[in-house]
Parts: sequence; C-alpha cells; structure tokens
Amino acid sequence: MSQNHLEKTRGLRWGLVAFLLLIEFSLIGVGIKGSVTPSEVRNVDGYNPWSEKVIEAARDIPVQDGGRIKPLSTFARFQMLSYHGAVTMKIKSGGKKRKITPTEWLLDCIFRPELANELPIFRIDDSEVLHRYGIIPKDRRARLSFNDLLDDYGKGPGGKDRLLKGGKEISEKRSKEERERKSMTPNQIEAMEASEKEEEKEEKRKEKLIMEFAQQVLNYEAMTKFLDFGRIELDAPDFPDELFKDEGRDPEKFSTWISRWNQLRAIFIMSSQQGIAVPDEVESLAREIELNLNSSRYGVRWYPPYDEDENEWQSIGDRIITILEKQDFPWDTIDDEVKELEALNEGEVPERLKMAGFWKELMDDMATMEGLVEASEKPDSPEFLAALESWKDEATARAKVRGEGGEIEGEVKYYQRNYFMKALVFFLIAFIFSAIGWFGKEGRFGKGIQIAMISFFVLALIYLAWGILHRSLLMGRPPVGNLYDTIPFITLGATLVMGVAEWMTKRNLLVSLGSAIGVAGMFMAFRFEYGDATDHMDPLVAVLKSNYWLATHVVTVTLGYSGGLMACFLSMVYVHLRLAGVIEDDKKFRRFMTRAVFGIVCFTLLFSLVGTVLGGIWANDSWGRFWGWDPKENGALLIVLWSLIILHARLAGWMTDWGIHLCCIFFGSVVAFSWWHVNMLEVGLHSYGFIKGGSVIWLFYGACGAAFVVGVIGYLIDRNSKKAPKGE
Repeated sequence: MSQNHLEKTRGLRWGLVAFLLLIEFSLIGVGIKGSVTPSEVRNVDGYNPWSEKVIEAARDIPVQDGGRIKPLSTFARFQMLSYHGAVTMKIKSGGKKRKITPTEWLLDCIFRPELANELPIFRIDDSEVLHRYGIIPKDRRARLSFNDLLDDYGKGPGGKDRLLKGGKEISEKRSKEERERKSMTPNQIEAMEASEKEEEKEEKRKEKLIMEFAQQVLNYEAMTKFLDFGRIELDAPDFPDELFKDEGRDPEKFSTWISRWNQLRAIFIMSSQQGIAVPDEVESLAREIELNLNSSRYGVRWYPPYDEDENEWQSIGDRIITILEKQDFPWDTIDDEVKELEALNEGEVPERLKMAGFWKELMDDMATMEGLVEASEKPDSPEFLAALESWKDEATARAKVRGEGGEIEGEVKYYQRNYFMKALVFFLIAFIFSAIGWFGKEGRFGKGIQIAMISFFVLALIYLAWGILHRSLLMGRPPVGNLYDTIPFITLGATLVMGVAEWMTKRNLLVSLGSAIGVAGMFMAFRFEYGDATDHMDPLVAVLKSNYWLATHVVTVTLGYSGGLMACFLSMVYVHLRLAGVIEDDKKFRRFMTRAVFGIVCFTLLFSLVGTVLGGIWANDSWGRFWGWDPKENGALLIVLWSLIILHARLAGWMTDWGIHLCCIFFGSVVAFSWWHVNMLEVGLHSYGFIKGGSVIWLFYGACGAAFVVGVIGYLIDRNSKKAPKGE
C-alpha cells in the first residue's frame, strides 16, 4: 500500500476505527439505558421549597446509620437513592419546575409528611407486580407517590394495606422455604431447582419484587411518622386530683402522659384490683399513646445517648420502652429524685440519681422534639430555624462528648465538592479535544487543542485522586475495601498509566484512550452507586477490618485488575488501528504498543500473584485455611495463569504481536469475571462482596468478543497481504 494512498484515505480509516469502537462499546450503553426509569415530572400543588438556611442547618445534624455517625444529608442521599433511584426529584409546582434534593425531601418527610406523601418517591421497575393488589400505574416503569398507593389511582381504598399484607405473607413463605432448604442435602436442593418450571421462577421473581417494595413502603411510613407524637393533641379525660396532679404541663401533649405514666398505670392496676372496667376515655387515651409510642421507635436515629456505655443511638420510642420495662424503676419517687438532681451543682451524679438523670434527659428530648414540630408548622419562620439549629448544636455537642461525629463536616464537603462528577466532566472534555486533535495536529490550532486536552486530562486525574484520598481519610482505612471502591481506584490506575504512556509517545492516541476509560469508569461508579443505593463508606464487615491486609492484599489485587483491563483496552485499540491500516506505516509505534501491552501483562502478573498469595495468608489467619477453591480465589488464579500463558508464549516465540493483542482482549473477560462476575454467583466465603443483577457484564463480554473478531479479521487480512505477490 503506497504512502500516497495511505494519506488520501487517512480520514476514512480513522472514521472506520471510531465506528467499530462505537458499535462495540454501545453494547454496554444499551444495557445501562435499559436500567433507567423514564423521567416523570409530577405536578405537586402548594409545594414551597425550603430556605437555604434551613437546608444548611439540617444537613450537618449527626445521625447514626449503617454502623457509623454521618451527616443527615448523607443519610438522606442514600434513603432517596433506595426509594427513588436518583439523588434529585423533579416536580412542578405553581407552573415552575423544581428539583428537590435529598435533604429537602427528608425535611419534607419529617416535618411536612402530608406534602411528602404527594411526591413521586417510589421507583418501581415492573409495576405489573402491583396489579394483583389493585395498584395499576400507567407505565410499567413508574415512579409513585405514597398517596398513589392509598387510593389505587382512584380505584378504591386499601391498595397499600393489601400490598403490605401480601408482602408479609410472601416474607413468611420465604422464611419457611429457607428453613426447609437448610434441612435438605445439596443433591436434594439441586434436584428441586432443576424441577422448577419457568412459571415458578417468574413468580418467585415477582414475589421478591413485591416483598422488597412492601418493605420500602414500611420504611417510608416510619420516616414520616416518627415525630407524630409531637403533632397529636390527645383527648385527655378528667382525672381525680388524687390520681393526677396538674403541674403546669399541657394535658394534650404526648410527653405529659409519658411523664405521668405512673398515674395512668395506677388506674389500670386499681381497676383490675377492684374488678371494675377501665373508663372508655382512658382506654382510648392508652391506645393512642401506644400507637404513637410504636411510631416513635423508628425513623431517623438522631438522639445521641447520654450514657457513655451505650453504642446505639436509640429512638425516642425505644428509650421510653427501655425505661418502662425496667422492673426496678423508681416510679413512686422519680419526680422527687429529678428535683433533687436539678438542685445539684455541677459535678458527679450520685449513683442513686442516675436513673432520674436518664428520665430527665428523655423528657427534655421529647419536649425539644415537640417544640421543633410545633415550630415547623411555619417552616419559613425564624422560630423554626432557631429550633432546628438549637437541636443540631445539642446533638453535635453530645456526639462530641462521646468522641463521635468528628468527620461530619468533612463528609458534607466531600459530597458538596462532587469530585467524581467533576472528574467525569473533565475526562469527557479531554476526550472531545483529543478527538478534534485527530483531524488537525499541525499549526497553532493543533498545539492549542493538545494543550487543552492535556490540561483537562490532568485536571480529571487530580479530582479523581483527590476524591479517593478524601474518602480514604473519612473512612480511616486504605482506599479499597469494597466493590464500589475498586471502580474509581482501577480507573485512576488505568488513566494514570495512559497519561504516562502519552507523555512518552506524544501521539494523542493514549490520552484519548485514557480519557475514554476515565469517562467509562466514572460513569460505572455512578451507576453502581445509584443501583446499589448503599453507603459504601459504612464500616466493613468484621473479617475486613484490618488496615494492614486492606493496604496490602486488596490494593495489590486491585492494581492487578487495573493492569489486566488496561492491556485489554490497549489491544482493542491496536487491532482496530491495524484493521483500518492507520498505523501500517509506523512500525515504531506498533512495536511500542506491543511492548507496552506485554509490560502491562507482566505488571498484572506481579501484582495478581503477590496479591493472591497475600490473600491466602489472610484467609489462613481469618478462616483457618490458605486455599479453598472459593470462586474469588479461582478468579484470581485465572488471572495469574492467563498472564503466565501470554508471558511464556511470547518468550518462547510462539506468539507474534497479533497473538499478544488477541490474547489480551480475551484477558479483559478473564479480569472482568474475577473482579466482578464472581460476586454475582453468590457462592463462597467472600459473601461481603455479593451483588445482585449485573447484566451489563454480559455486554462487556460481548464487546470483548466483537473486538476479538475484529482482531482475527485484521490478522487474516495482514497475513494474506504478506503472502500476496508484490505486484498485486
């Protein structure tokens, strides 16, 4: 092929490369698009947004969730993700479109539940499963409000109740089946699963969706009702003076009757002893107190315990019940002991008055919540803002005394800075500039494009590395501890190596590939976080709580994953360039690409082998055996073996450049299986990494397969062209 012909067809051949790569990687995009719920903008009349000052005051309130203390804004973020599948909610109000953030939505749930019930918070991907309960949304993939479940879209009341009843029945059925399964042998289980018909499997899938959705509805109700005790006005009966002494408390308040629980209890004891019926108004009062007491047991856990020995932040309801269940609680003397405690000067509280201290603190917290709820009736008022800030200061001070909540401010800043989203944007801009640079490398224009491309690529690397470092500092552990952590870490490793290789070659090609990997990695991180709806900064399971092994085994193995995927992507680009004839006249670059891929395979072998051995030592320490043919262990072994095959075949001269690149494309599937797919099998001791779904992995295999076919075609064409006589 003449030099003149190569120059004339350069644009066409680059277009062919871009087209083939686009076709292959669009397979993954198709899978991701299929998981996206169509956007719906619901009209919610009378919705007024919260003021910035209220949002700012609320987001820093410390809460306990997932085994750690975190800001209310983080708790709200992952609650909204679990229900809504997104971190913003679009609505229309007063003819204007509005975006509701997680913190605003949670404030609505806590202080404006009637309004929150109108918001389309629930995402359902297969709404047909709700038809059996009379809930019939318009679309199969839909977003529903709580009120949509109540009135069945106008088809009659009770849809929500039927759903919860159905979810409970399915849960009990599943529990029974699980107990029976545990008593069966592996052969019996295998035979049972083999005999299942497709209809039975489909019904199990639907039942699982129903059970999960019903649990979401229950959790949402708990979120909107845990402060109901501060909203109610109890219908208090007139008690004789000797049974109830009014000490200036409001008889309509829930806290009044909890403080006077002893007097209310005395009525039931007296009625039982004298054989007379409890008055209806007293029975009604007791039922309403019990109902609100149960509601207050759930929701947001934002009450730091006063007792230093307590680890759990209990709800108001749990704290009340804990005290009421104490057989030795000094009901007859508690009021006098509280007064004695209040009269004490600062200093150590006597042991005999500690129970009075807990009781007083509980009453104070209840009064604070009742005052906060009362002030929230005017959410834009200075009184509500002052009450909310006062509670934040109180909760923060109590957490600080316990040595908790020290990372609240840093975590709020982490999500405000949005490192990974900025990295995604900068990688995308760098890729666009690099694509423009393919068609104009000469002159000032080309130089300007190159400077812009490198600048945005470096900015993306900085934000990506900064985000990983900030997460690591907040978690107090090495940067990789769970499956989510591996995504940005692998992306950083791959893009950093591509950047160094670009600096060595200065051809724009590798920085283009690095930018594309950065975009794909960041996008994958967001999709995984949104789909999993789990706070991945929560504490790790007990077996992983070792910073030494996290910093050695986990980081080392993850670097091996990064190397294997880099080799795969570089080889994908290589075979496409060779097929299109773009680099046929540049032997130096072809040699560099092959050597780079071979070097990365050696890098992968080193880190995968060392990481696997370290993992075996850790397994021996934790589980009492070095190797157990666990799927995760087998996956790591596959990476080592395939790296060795490539290494020895190359050194023995059995494999040319085409062979290395074809093997490395297949290597991408081996790494993807070990890194990601084994977690979907849900088998083995690495249960902390199990994930559901993940159909996109098959599309990644498809992309690798398509690239492999492209490589084989390119190899055959190249071989035939070398055999052909020179005159042809």
